Amino acid sequence: MAAGLRNWTFPPQIKQFAVISHDYAATVAALLLAVLLRGEPPVRSILGMNPFVFALGFAAFALFIYGLCSLYASRWRFASLFDLFGIFKAVSILATILLFADYVISPRFTEGPKLLGGRTLAIYWCVQILLLGGPRVAYRAYQSWKRQTALNRDPLAALVIGRASDADSVIRAVEAGIAGPIRVFGIVSPIIQEAGQAVRGVPVWGTTEQIETIVRDAAERGITIQRAIIAPEALHATPLMEAVIGAFRRVGIPTIRLDVAQSVGFAQPARLHSVIDDDLLIRPLVDVDEAPLKAFVRRKRVVVTGGGGSIGSELALRSAQFGAESVLVLDSSEAALHAILDRAALEKRAGDGPVEGRLCDIRDRSRLMTLLSEFAPDVVFHAAALKHVPHLEREVSDAVRTNVLGTVNTADAAIAAGASALVLISTDKATEPVSILGATKRLAEMYVQALDALPQVFDGTARTRTRLVAVRFGNVLGTAGSVVPRFRAQIEAGGPVTVTDPAMVRYFMTKREATDLLWTAARITAETTSAGHSAILVLNMGQPVRIDDLAQRMIRLAGFEPGKGIDIIYSGRRPGERMSEILFEEHEPQFDIGIRGIVAAEAQAPALARLQPALARLEAAALAGDDAGAREIIAELVPNIRVPARIIPLRTAASGASGNKA
Repeated sequence: MAAGLRNWTFPPQIKQFAVISHDYAATVAALLLAVLLRGEPPVRSILGMNPFVFALGFAAFALFIYGLCSLYASRWRFASLFDLFGIFKAVSILATILLFADYVISPRFTEGPKLLGGRTLAIYWCVQILLLGGPRVAYRAYQSWKRQTALNRDPLAALVIGRASDADSVIRAVEAGIAGPIRVFGIVSPIIQEAGQAVRGVPVWGTTEQIETIVRDAAERGITIQRAIIAPEALHATPLMEAVIGAFRRVGIPTIRLDVAQSVGFAQPARLHSVIDDDLLIRPLVDVDEAPLKAFVRRKRVVVTGGGGSIGSELALRSAQFGAESVLVLDSSEAALHAILDRAALEKRAGDGPVEGRLCDIRDRSRLMTLLSEFAPDVVFHAAALKHVPHLEREVSDAVRTNVLGTVNTADAAIAAGASALVLISTDKATEPVSILGATKRLAEMYVQALDALPQVFDGTARTRTRLVAVRFGNVLGTAGSVVPRFRAQIEAGGPVTVTDPAMVRYFMTKREATDLLWTAARITAETTSAGHSAILVLNMGQPVRIDDLAQRMIRLAGFEPGKGIDIIYSGRRPGERMSEILFEEHEPQFDIGIRGIVAAEAQAPALARLQPALARLEAAALAGDDAGAREIIAELVPNIRVPARIIPLRTAASGASGNKA
């Protein structure tokens, strides 16, 4: 009960009434004090009214002016320059009205000197600003002190990294108490001229080239720096931040970033994250407008196959956050399914849709059909796949059963369940494929494209048309099987870092970019209901990145130097790998879909009547475990595939980093 009393607060209506009452009393007091302090005999009457009565009436009118100047738009605990400017504007308007009344209206009704006079009005202006602004500033200072003492009894000592202007938003978030138990002691700026300056009372201790000296000097003064907070704007200076993060890691201080709430007055809590490689992506991130996505997702029923994987799990959570009516995660791994459901429960916020899960292997056609029919999805995302190049070169039949036949099952089930859209998550390796991974994903693309070009009829009755689209991904940073976790594990083990070839390049994208691209694909596909050639969508990922450059960059981020602390060795290309990836084939004409950052091409797939007999033969070979036969049929369907049919040894600890991620 005591805890409940401590946490109890006044209702908003009572707080608003208290603020208005304060401003009313402050206005009456300011006007009377101005008359008393002007050094002249007090005014006996104003236009026949007692001065006190006049002050009461004028204060009531002043409340209307305060409202127009937005004095009640924010709370006192978040008082800022915006509020002080509103006070300045409101009091200036009131003083101007009094001046007009004193010099224009009053002479018509009275004789003799002015009732108030310029000196009185000047005093009123100063006193009124002090009485309105002072309590607001004092209350904010009190709340800041209370948070830093009572609520954060053991705050983490931190430095803010960035220019003085960049550090301001972080310091304000800390002062507002929305960044957790943190106390900022100093700023480290990349600009030497800012040394010795201060932002909101926090001094600039030095430059980014003096990090180790700054930390050591702080320790000598009894301040143990425990965190380095990278200002949001500073993250854009990628080369500088690599050196900064490496320097802090050398002295054992974690670097974090702060997602500052964008609402007025920091009404929402900020979130702290470790600075990861996604934050320092070599190219600028592609921002997709979320408003149309949220409008499309709201009240949709969503299925994600392979929802326990890296992309599938992010997609499921993102769908719930966008307000989906329900999200069904399908995965063949009990552990992966349990992990994503636990994470969904942990990260659930007000307004998020529910996330449920079922064990299901996409090779099991009848179970997949049953689950989708019962759930009746609006949108199906097909993320389940086998994705590792070396393993699939060895396990051709397994690759076919999952990547090709699993896609056939999922697409057929989505159509039978009446979904409005199915989005196939493909890979850039499906373009002119030279590996079993790329070839099987290309066959999956061909099937959904052939289906999309046909009218869909069931039991002689046309139902809701299901549109199908393929989305090609580059490497997704931080996902299981991508090169980044592999490099990170090798660095943590002390090296060496293995790179297949110093000239090898790949496209990269973040998880957020990937999920937004997928929902964009679903939206534009579902909204285009007419039959025709299916589209292939690709994120404009800029220039590809040299894997060797990425490895060196990650070594520096860890606080080492390539070739000194950690070596890089080159293991050579593996079967099924190529030096660079391409996004579209020459015979896939590109076109504009009107969405920035997303490129589309018209798919060129054979007719379903021609494709189905070959797929039937491929299914028979795969179910029989005939890898050589399956490879030959794949070569017939995808002529670019020219990999010899031989067993590829599994990767060892010394082999190159993973070469794929759909």
